[in-house]
Amino acid sequence: MEVDALGIATVTIDGGGPLNIVSSGLAQALAATLRGLASRADVRLVVIRGSGQKTFVGGADIRELAALDPAAAREFIGALHSMCEAARDLPVPSICALRGWCIGVGLELAASCDIRIAEDTARFVMPEVRIGIPSVIQGALLSRLIGEGRARWMMLTGEAIDAVKAESWGLVTEVVAPDQLESVVRRSAASLAELSPSAMRAQKQVLRTTEAPHLDAAMKHSIEIFGAAYESDEPGKLMNDFLTKKRGSSH
Repeated sequence: MEVDALGIATVTIDGGGPLNIVSSGLAQALAATLRGLASRADVRLVVIRGSGQKTFVGGADIRELAALDPAAAREFIGALHSMCEAARDLPVPSICALRGWCIGVGLELAASCDIRIAEDTARFVMPEVRIGIPSVIQGALLSRLIGEGRARWMMLTGEAIDAVKAESWGLVTEVVAPDQLESVVRRSAASLAELSPSAMRAQKQVLRTTEAPHLDAAMKHSIEIFGAAYESDEPGKLMNDFLTKKRGSSH
């Protein structure tokens, strides 16, 4: 994480391997970083980006997910929820720079930001149902961005959409060529950082308080639903099957 002279903080998601897989530990570290930035008066804007070329975030750690019981599942999803909420609660504008695949919790983190700028080769998917668990936490934000019907389609089918469709649906703010992502994000961040800090913080307060009141309750309730999904052996079985197939395809 770094903060430049304009007050632009850049948070790079790293530590999850080449695909930026999010473990509970990485989620906790990111949440702490974001909450630390929220307390700094010199920060005017936060940019969140992935460290690699292939993915923004490649989803949650399936190996960790496969070993959970109901209580541990609630703790795991609670850590991911805290990470997303730390982004959503930032008192300054946030921009998400999206390159490559944006999977599961990666899409939920992006939805928690104010502005999403994506490469035209980016792909977006909520695949949880395909490995035996529901899409929860910030999944409730998708309906606000793309409408109830489209959100239901994404979470029920687990199918991916491309950047063009994501922009037409309102999931991303702007789509750019891969070689323009960094410059467009930088230009947008610098433009916002030049505006009145007090006005921007006040605007963020207004936007946060005008959100539908059921959102927070829906996200908290979804943590319980996620934990209950582990009362059967289905999630572990499907995830272990997935991991076995993945290992087989790598040989």
